[in-house]
Amino acid sequence: MTKYPVLTEMGIVYPNEISRYTLHQVGNVDHLRVIYRRKKNSVLPVSKRFKFARSEKMVVVDSGTQKTEIIQEISPYLTRAIAELDRVLKSKRSRIVLVKDIEEEINRIEEEMTGHMESLRSMLERLK
Repeated sequence: MTKYPVLTEMGIVYPNEISRYTLHQVGNVDHLRVIYRRKKNSVLPVSKRFKFARSEKMVVVDSGTQKTEIIQEISPYLTRAIAELDRVLKSKRSRIVLVKDIEEEINRIEEEMTGHMESLRSMLERLK
């Protein structure tokens, strides 16, 4: 079983290469565009587009007059796809933050060690 079953069903083979997505509505159709960050000279597409029809539902607006109105709802499949896309992007952001934190810690330790080394060298020079 894959980590992202809906994205796999949609034909997204490399979710780790997704950099962002856009979603907009035109009429009663939702347009999802998934944008990738591909390696240089990759023959794979930079983005993929998907269309999802909205479902129509009749609801009672005023129970006294029995007035009804047709509303459109986002596809449940699209909702699951967006949730998986958000998970992919959140895990990438978490890794980016973790990498940044580790790099900052390495820089801090390097500065500290440089200070200690200079101190020890000056002590050594005084002893000579």
